[in-house]
Amino acid sequence: MPASLLVSRVTLHRGCPACMGVRCTDPADCLYFLTSRPWADCIKCDGSGWASEVSASEVFCGYCDGSGLNEYNPGEIALEEISDRAKERLAGHVARLTALVTPAPLKVVA
Repeated sequence: MPASLLVSRVTLHRGCPACMGVRCTDPADCLYFLTSRPWADCIKCDGSGWASEVSASEVFCGYCDGSGLNEYNPGEIALEEISDRAKERLAGHVARLTALVTPAPLKVVA
């Protein structure tokens, strides 16, 4: 019996912390979600985004999908408790989504 080939595809793109997708289907919704709630380091991977060494089949943390961020309810975490790394990662996601949502300037045709 011939051996069968098993193909496994792994994406090296980290997921959006809001929708967990590699490419946000609604960047405006994700942007609102990210800016309306506090976000801090993932409780499973400690903000690294990498899977644990125990999991041989995953590259990124399954809890945060590689973003390194977890959502918190307003008032559940103090601003002082959020690490600078988490703030930088969140700012990066917000900047990326803002660029996708912000429309190009309109040109006036005379």
